[in-house]
Amino acid sequence: MSLTKQFWFAVAAIMTLAFGISFLVSAWSAKSYLEDQLRVKNLDNANSLALSMSQIEKDPVLIELLISAQFDIGHYKRISLTSPSGKVMVERVSEAAADTVPAWFVEMIPLLSAPGIAQVQDGWRQYGTLTVVSHNRFAYQALWEGNRRLLAWFLAGALLCGVIGTLILRSITRPLGEVVRQADAIGARRFITIREPRTREFRSVVRAMNALSEQVRGMLEEESARLEQLRRDAQHDPLTGLLNREHFLKKLLFALEDENAAATGALFILRLPELIRMNKELGRETTDTLLKRVAGALQECCPGEDCMIGRLNGADFAALVPDADSVDELARRIAARTLLSINDPSAATEHPVLLGAAVYRHGDAVSQVLSRADMALRRAEQEGGSAVETGTLEIEWKPAPSLVSAWQVLIETALDLKRVQFALYPVLNGQGQLIHYEAPARMQIIQSSLWIPAQEFMPWASRLGLTERIDEAVFDYALGWLETNEGPVCINVSPQSVCDPVLMARYYQALKGRMPLAKKLWIDIPEFVAYRHAREFRVFCDTLKALGCKIGLEHVGNQICHIGELYDVGLDYLKIDSAIIRDIDQSPGNQTFLRGLCTIAHTMGMMTIAEGVLNQQEAGCLKELGFKGMTGPGIVLG
Repeated sequence: MSLTKQFWFAVAAIMTLAFGISFLVSAWSAKSYLEDQLRVKNLDNANSLALSMSQIEKDPVLIELLISAQFDIGHYKRISLTSPSGKVMVERVSEAAADTVPAWFVEMIPLLSAPGIAQVQDGWRQYGTLTVVSHNRFAYQALWEGNRRLLAWFLAGALLCGVIGTLILRSITRPLGEVVRQADAIGARRFITIREPRTREFRSVVRAMNALSEQVRGMLEEESARLEQLRRDAQHDPLTGLLNREHFLKKLLFALEDENAAATGALFILRLPELIRMNKELGRETTDTLLKRVAGALQECCPGEDCMIGRLNGADFAALVPDADSVDELARRIAARTLLSINDPSAATEHPVLLGAAVYRHGDAVSQVLSRADMALRRAEQEGGSAVETGTLEIEWKPAPSLVSAWQVLIETALDLKRVQFALYPVLNGQGQLIHYEAPARMQIIQSSLWIPAQEFMPWASRLGLTERIDEAVFDYALGWLETNEGPVCINVSPQSVCDPVLMARYYQALKGRMPLAKKLWIDIPEFVAYRHAREFRVFCDTLKALGCKIGLEHVGNQICHIGELYDVGLDYLKIDSAIIRDIDQSPGNQTFLRGLCTIAHTMGMMTIAEGVLNQQEAGCLKELGFKGMTGPGIVLG
């Protein structure tokens, strides 16, 4: 029962009790008053009538007429004249009742009308005794009407008190809705804080819950910082802060195999051939400073979001640049900037830099790409000093990258003809049961009837501003698929779509009338969107999660230090980057990091899903670390 209903019941009970007490007090007070008035009236009327009768001739007929006239005009219940011997000489009696007053009321409050008695004289001789009893029906009617008015006033007062009290109660309990929302959020492991209300009782509760949320938030931030340190220790070179060899090669493998990775790119390997001599001549501290400068130079030359830079060994550095437009120009810029960072223009000698570059395409083997880069590096070494060599890229059929208009025609034609679908890859839990299907997009190029993966057309779609149209087409296809299939499906949403309120509103309207479908729709959002577009990301999550959609982050791992900032979003899952998952059974450092990540994710109510699982050895290790879901080439739906 709601608090408002309880309040109304309380008002009704209190007003009923108050009315009952008032009724008893007023009724019995009025009863005494009316009985006194009836007694005085009876006595006065009896004396007046007896005096009149004493002054007239004692003719029985005249006496009877006088009594009858008085009875008819005076509302009497009984008037009687009794002789001194007790014989009734004249008597008039009325049996009329108070017809407008309920019988139960008459029985509840008996009104006693004490008779008025007077002596009638005949000269000096007593003629008789006159008894006058006034009728009490008018007193009952007055008493009944008075109590009805009292009841009406009490009802009006109760209604007024109830309405005013309800308004006051709503004002007082308005913060209760916020308290309930906060409690529900904490129950869902979303540790939000709210403004403290003015009501003291609520304020103490909110203060305690806010303190809990702040404590958990602080714990999450501390744990995130610890995890970030573990990640850096496991994946980064301690001197330069760049990716270490193991993790860089995993990133390279991810770039070559992942569905969502760029179709082409370039690998640059930079070598300091005189590092040992530099270390002897300049000393370790100075050499370390130069190595840090080399790292800074690479970061300045490759500032892109997807660019990855690593240190392969003491003298070798590497940079992976997806979608590199001009490999030769970038290679020259890297070599020139690195030379400038390690050499003093006033010095007589120059420390050389060797640079080899290899262009890769999606699907190439890691060994093949590294071999091409090493070959270019050897050629540069043979020439002496600083040199640049680049490999060549074999081109399959597709429009030349320079033909932007050709790609635009191809993509728009495919969208207009609804030639968009997706491939299905299962995501399973530890027991081998289906969580959902991953659904990367495919688009058909009409001229060749080929269904090309997202990494082929998405870079061009992004350049042409067609990303939202592709997301919309994939969303429509997903709804159609869900209407005819049972399993949940997970689609990818681009950063542009997350930040587009018009497209988000369209998603909402499409799902609002089909809630069962919304509950089977999972949505992957790139990790960086949650932090770079935090406000839009939260609006997107709040809007679609209200319909039952599951929303999570994909390729998680690079910004793990910020995961504590998501304490109030209520994400459903995290998909951990396959570069971290690869060979996890042989990487104690990453195991420690991932175990902590699973703990903090589960604390925040998020499922952890591993991407790119290759075999059962990795799957078994991940299950022990606390992962609730897995996907990849080694995960097959039984």
